[in-house]
This record gives sequence, C-alpha cells and structure tokens, in this order.
Amino acid sequence: MCRLKEEGGRRCPSHSDPIRRAIASATQCMTRWERRYEAATDPGVADHALARFTAAINTLYERSKLLPPPPDDSEPAVEPLDPYQLRSMDMDDLEDLHRDRTADPDGQRLIEREWSRREMLASPDHDSLLVTTGRFRSVVDNLHIAEELSDRQLKEAWLDGHDHPHLRELAEAEMDRRMLTHAEHPADDPDLESAVDERLEYAWSEMNAADYRRYEASLITDPAARLPEETKLGRRPSSTPTVRQLRADYDEYCYERYLAAEEATRGHLLNKRGRLRGVDPFTLLSGNAQRVKAYGSQELLGFLGSSGGHMSFARYRALHTGGDYDRSRIEEFTDAVSA
Repeated sequence: MCRLKEEGGRRCPSHSDPIRRAIASATQCMTRWERRYEAATDPGVADHALARFTAAINTLYERSKLLPPPPDDSEPAVEPLDPYQLRSMDMDDLEDLHRDRTADPDGQRLIEREWSRREMLASPDHDSLLVTTGRFRSVVDNLHIAEELSDRQLKEAWLDGHDHPHLRELAEAEMDRRMLTHAEHPADDPDLESAVDERLEYAWSEMNAADYRRYEASLITDPAARLPEETKLGRRPSSTPTVRQLRADYDEYCYERYLAAEEATRGHLLNKRGRLRGVDPFTLLSGNAQRVKAYGSQELLGFLGSSGGHMSFARYRALHTGGDYDRSRIEEFTDAVSA
C-alpha cells in the first residue's frame, strides 16, 4: 500500500496512470487466485480457482500490450559519410574526422580511400600513351567510389586501369563484392570485347605504327603473350601468392617494421603537428604516403628512407608477385618517402 502524502509518502505510478492501475489490478487478481488454487483441497474449488487464474493471466497480457514501449537507450546511429563531401575537405579536417570515427570503421575506410585518391591524383603514375591523363584521373575518381558505378562502367574502368596495380585492385575488389566474373586479362572478358575493339579502333586511327603495337600489347590480345616465361620454356610456372596471403604478410610486415621504427627513433615517430592532432603513428607505416610526410618526424622519415622507403600494399604486392606485369609498375626507391 502507498503511504499518504501527508504522512511523507508518495503515490506510486499506478495511482496516476490508468493503464498501470489496470495492470496492477490484474496482477493482484492473478496472485490472489494462484494462492487460492494452491490452498484448495476440493477439486471443484481448485478447478474454479485455476480457471480464474488463467483468465487473470490473459487479462494481464492484454493490458500489458497497452503500455508504451520503453525509451531507446541505445547509441544513436552514426550518420554515414558522403564520399563527395569528403573531396571538399582539407587534409587536417579529414584527419580529425578519421580520429572521431573510431566507432565507424566504414566511415574510416571512406576517409582512407579519399586519402588514396588524392595521393594518386597528386602523383599520377601512368603511361599517357596507354591511357590519357584525363581518362586516368576519371578512372581514379570513379574507382574510389566504385560501388556507385554500373557493372559496365566498372569493367571499363578495370580495362583502362588494368595496367596500374592499385587501380586494378580497387576494381577487382568491387567486382568480387558484386560476384562479377572477371578474367585474368581484359581481352579474355566477353563483356569487354566491344570496349577493347573500340579502343583498338581509336588507337589505329590516332597512333603511329610503333605506338599502336605497344598499345595493342598492353591489352594482351595475343594469347601466347599471356603465358609466363616458364610455360613458354616448358617449365612449370611458379605459384603466386593470393591477395589474401599477401595482405596477411603485409600486415605482419608493417607491424614488425613499426617495432623497428619505434626502436630506431626511440619512440619519436610523430612531428609536432602529428602529436597535436593525435595521429596514431602505427597508421603511418602503411596506406597513404602523404600522411607520413605530413605527420611523421624527421627521425621516422630518415628510418624509412634508409630501409627502402614507404611501403604501400600496392608496392608490396608488386614486389612479391614477381610477374612482368607487376614488375613494370613497382614503385622505385627514389619515388618512396625518404628523408
């Protein structure tokens, strides 16, 4: 029983809320008939008490459905990032946003993808004969928002960027996500047959004979040219590690290199700007090389310069696959970050 207000008590919610009052009444009724059923010695009295107890349970259930839902105490949903808005932000704002999105791995991946896009556009690494600068920039932009491309646009971006390891990796990752089949070489893909023909026709009309032969070779239209040298010589080709194996090895490599850098620099991995922005120094050992230049200490830059330079996954993959295709695009030591 509630105590009266003049006695220092207060009314319970069931006195001011009709729904709660009805539920409290049904609960008391259910409890009362349960006690009577347990105390009954006569079968008729017991059956009557059980019937009233069951009816009270049904009444309680119906009245409970009238209660409002409890307040939602869960964390508010994180608003997804817009990749187009990220393109208008400066590097410092992106760094702050990346740090604030520790609970949003998808958002952090979008920011890291934007860093990658800017790095590729700032230092375009492509053969202007095989793909014009304008088309290269378009492919870079498109493949960094690959999920918004149609299947045809995605495959054409793969065709134009297939000679660039990082662009090829971006395109094939999205094709794998969509479960689209893709051949080892663009010329083997029936979906790209007309696109390859269009590009060869344009090259025939616009290029001299030597340039056309080089462009045609880049599409690897000669089946014999697709065979590795060991196969041509009658030897069994060596096995090439999968992307998953390379990624696992790369993660281990970055961790070991971070420990070595920490020892070589005595823990002085960040410059003043990096310390003020709360940058995680471990993230500087992989990914975007521009972040190392922006936030790495001179000691860290010196360590990287003396041990082979900054190592992105694309560069690591090229160094460890051993194919002519990848070897032709390996980042040279002079292109890597150095002191």
